[in-house]
Amino acid sequence: MDPMSYLDGPRVSFVGRFFGDVPTMNNSPSSFQPSGPTVPAWNPGGGATFDFLDCRVSGGEGASGVAMAGGDPARGLVVVGAADRSSAKLVDLDPAWQLSSQLWGLVVRLVDPASGEELLSGSFRVSAFRDLWTRQIAQGEVTGQPSGGSFTSVLENVTYGPGVAASPVLSALRQAAPTARLSIVLNVFGYFYRHVAGRFATGSLTGCIGPWQPGEPDSFVAGRRLGPGLVHALAPPAPRVLLGASIASLDKHIPRLVIDLGNAYPVVDYDGRPASLADLSSPGETVSALEVGVLDDEAVTANALLDADATTLVGAVDLSQAPSRAGVYAFPLDPAAADRAAGHPLALLARRPDGTRRVICRETTGGLYVRADEFVHRIDAGFTGVARFYAARRGEPASGVRIHLQRLGGSAGSALGFSEPVVTGVGGIAEVQLTAGDPGTPRGAIDGVVERIRYAPRTAGGSPDYAGTGLSPGLDVVVAHVRSAYQAPEVPDWARDIQPILAQYARLYPIMREHLVDLADPDALRRWRQPLLLAMTRDITDPNFMPVTRDLSEAKRAAIVRWLEQLPAADQTGPSIDAGRTMAAEPIAAAEERFGGDAKRAAAEATGRRLAAPDPAAAAGEER
Repeated sequence: MDPMSYLDGPRVSFVGRFFGDVPTMNNSPSSFQPSGPTVPAWNPGGGATFDFLDCRVSGGEGASGVAMAGGDPARGLVVVGAADRSSAKLVDLDPAWQLSSQLWGLVVRLVDPASGEELLSGSFRVSAFRDLWTRQIAQGEVTGQPSGGSFTSVLENVTYGPGVAASPVLSALRQAAPTARLSIVLNVFGYFYRHVAGRFATGSLTGCIGPWQPGEPDSFVAGRRLGPGLVHALAPPAPRVLLGASIASLDKHIPRLVIDLGNAYPVVDYDGRPASLADLSSPGETVSALEVGVLDDEAVTANALLDADATTLVGAVDLSQAPSRAGVYAFPLDPAAADRAAGHPLALLARRPDGTRRVICRETTGGLYVRADEFVHRIDAGFTGVARFYAARRGEPASGVRIHLQRLGGSAGSALGFSEPVVTGVGGIAEVQLTAGDPGTPRGAIDGVVERIRYAPRTAGGSPDYAGTGLSPGLDVVVAHVRSAYQAPEVPDWARDIQPILAQYARLYPIMREHLVDLADPDALRRWRQPLLLAMTRDITDPNFMPVTRDLSEAKRAAIVRWLEQLPAADQTGPSIDAGRTMAAEPIAAAEERFGGDAKRAAAEATGRRLAAPDPAAAAGEER
């Protein structure tokens, strides 16, 4: 793993906003039931669209770590989605698992805003966000959602335009990429649940694009992981201030240490203004600098207070620069510091006026970092999936690491089997085969079940031990939607086979009825036979794939396709829209009250509760 994704090597950084028009009717189990009350929540008419808003290249660096020059033509390029097809989709797995939303069908392009020339384009491999935490320390009541998270993925089938030759940074990036793939990270925060200043369903974003090397994971960087840490926790209603989890890489060739704080530094507002040193300080502690250092001893814990000479200082972090560089900082090292960093834990430190330092965040125990790559799975009964794990020790592939797995909820009645033991091999990689049985229909009209598998490189009390791993016991799991067994009939009948499926979709996604076709109306569907066939036979990664939420089993999709194919070619002149049946939007506050809370926000705030708890093990037990 040398170099390592966008951390080592040429990269471009960008900043802007995004649109995420997620549907919320499918957040509540009762909305799936034919006779149950629908729970619209805060955006019942969402179309699942994801797109960039006013995103522009703000910086980066070229070969040998040289910062992007002010006159580099790459500076100011706009970051946009696809030019010739539907926008990407933002999708949850299931109402029982809303904590790792995925991006499907996203295209990322860098375009000259003056000429319209496309300099770089690639397809974003499907990826789910990770490291969800309460990042916004003020104005959370304005947005309704103060959490932040990070999508890490690869751009596939990357192409470059002629204009790349004029940009030293983009030229270096193209030369450093050994394949038609690039590494990308998107850090998202400041998302608006509320209708304020025309920002509803939008949020803020920073990101980086850099090289991807064969053998690296697709959805995270297998570098040196620093866990989240508590900066201070004042008495309510004052906000708890954290630093989120981060990732670092030791570049031995220059040498230097590169650390990505893009999803780690707290922001004061929804526009992403970084926390100041005053924000990091409390009545009990003045923080005069935020620093990166190397600890002298593996036994030094978070919150430990160190003498001025008890650590090897790497450098100070100026958070005011964080947005333009997407939170990525590079610090040159002398040979002695580089040698020390290679074998000792990294840390983020709060320097105090007297020169002492408090450890806020530190590297994982023994420098070991284990994580599942593609961790969100959709598996039909009778089929299999593969969960791939990577292990790294101080940024280097770690073979022979035993990964301990545990099914959440016990094994009785489980529909998902997995292979054991799990030990990493060459490249620090291990693969686990997931085998889906038939779960039946224990949730009534909601297809199948959701299964979760916890994992860690150590155990405590017979369970995977997340302490010192840099991971969250509530969020870092392998999760699978195991679909109910279903046999698609050769000649599907509308009332018996198709109507129960599509009527549910009509309830869950009223935007279809309002703007295109009523999925519960067979006459309307006949007129839209060809467009529906086109959408339902796309590849699942296509943004035009129907259903947009990817929650329909292959057998049920096949049944609908057969029914559509067996219909006579009929009038296909346009949609069937009945304005009288358009659902009236429920007031936002009332919808939120009926929904009874937000799963993503609750999970994000759990990180802070764990870090502030006197007994971390007890806090972790809340998520078991």
